[in-house]
Amino acid sequence: MPRESPPLPDDRIYRTILVVLVASLLIGAALSLAGELVWHNPALSQAGTWLVFASGAAYVIFRVLGVREARKRARAAETPVEREDGPGPPGGEA
Repeated sequence: MPRESPPLPDDRIYRTILVVLVASLLIGAALSLAGELVWHNPALSQAGTWLVFASGAAYVIFRVLGVREARKRARAAETPVEREDGPGPPGGEA
């Protein structure tokens, strides 16, 4: 059974994952700033900071994987496929 290929950056699920990661990054930044400036709670500020770092790292990893997969598929589309009966016209007619 062949393995299913990863989604491309144009696929809906891939874009959804990136949107969720950006949203969690923004929430973490807001939590970090609000925890420090509004509520004066260092634990909340640290939690927000860790959320920013984790979301940012996951975002970068997903972007790198998406670009790598897109390049891999572009190369596969460019290379000619070898036929089983070898070069020449189909059916061995010469």
